[in-house]
Amino acid sequence: MNFYTKNDKVFENARFVLEEIAEAQKGNNIVILADRESYENARALADTAKALGMNVFIADVDMYGGEEGYDHLPIMEPLRQAILHADITFMTTPQIKTGFSMYLGNQKDGDASLAAGTKRFTLEAGGMGIWNINREEVMRNRERAMKMFVWLKHAKQVHIKTKRGTDLTCDVSSPDGMYPVLGIIPFYSEVAIVPAIGSVDGEAVIDGASERAYHQRGFPIRPNIPGHREIYMEPIRLHFSKSELIGYEAPQIQKNRLDTLMEKVSPQPRWCDEIGLVATTSVENDEFGWTVDGSHHTRCVHVALGNNTNRREIIHAKEHIDFDMHDPSVWIDDIQICDNGNFLDRVIDEMYEKNK
Repeated sequence: MNFYTKNDKVFENARFVLEEIAEAQKGNNIVILADRESYENARALADTAKALGMNVFIADVDMYGGEEGYDHLPIMEPLRQAILHADITFMTTPQIKTGFSMYLGNQKDGDASLAAGTKRFTLEAGGMGIWNINREEVMRNRERAMKMFVWLKHAKQVHIKTKRGTDLTCDVSSPDGMYPVLGIIPFYSEVAIVPAIGSVDGEAVIDGASERAYHQRGFPIRPNIPGHREIYMEPIRLHFSKSELIGYEAPQIQKNRLDTLMEKVSPQPRWCDEIGLVATTSVENDEFGWTVDGSHHTRCVHVALGNNTNRREIIHAKEHIDFDMHDPSVWIDDIQICDNGNFLDRVIDEMYEKNK
């Protein structure tokens, strides 16, 4: 017997995720990765998928890795093959603790799971019963990312400025990589640019939060989490020349963390490894996603410090830390697409039509 009926908010949210975001169809084989913390979401998806005529298997991974915080997962080939060969795979285990790369055994497959087209999806935090999904906004977020991505493939330069002082340029005529990030659902969307070495210049003024450091297992350089909210402090200023971090200033407590990171991590994360153009306007992303560090917010772009030596293959190297810049103005080839954090969707639509 199903837990939910067609009148339930949970059922409607799960159906939206399945049919409209994942484009699941009757007869599809679906694998769901779940643990104790995320089982309610997994069961909601499974019950709904079954009611819609799909075949579903829930893999309970608590014994596999949950008890150890997903820090050291052995690669189990049967589980790996199930993920790779399912029509659709959903990871309901918290993205702040785990990721597809941990199950699949390499970062390339993990990064591919973030992009459009792989049919592997990560659910943002929070239960389906408390999501207030604006369906039109969510789909517009995803369309915006795809349209920006198509346009950027024909562009030469991205220019980012903020009122706090960011003035950063990135040559995108021949980047090492570029991906529409649509695998974190339902609220998040982004275009991730992996810049070629030598293509980023200027100053990034970080007035938002940063991701966790030390391969996503350490404390954030600039946290925005309960008990450690530090984005009220003066911003971090990162100076780039030909993609290399040539200097930085920060509040002392954050500078100490950044100094320690540079001293401890080898190779040093002294390169601009990514420019992330966040495309979502859903404020639920800020409430339910990225709760461990408060990064990746709406009305932001982010710049990543890292040490990627395999830039044409992956986004996330041994060290990769995104830093948010709030309320950006963004230009693609001198055509403005975002004004103080507000997207100019008519312009994006027009330029997509010209470049598709």
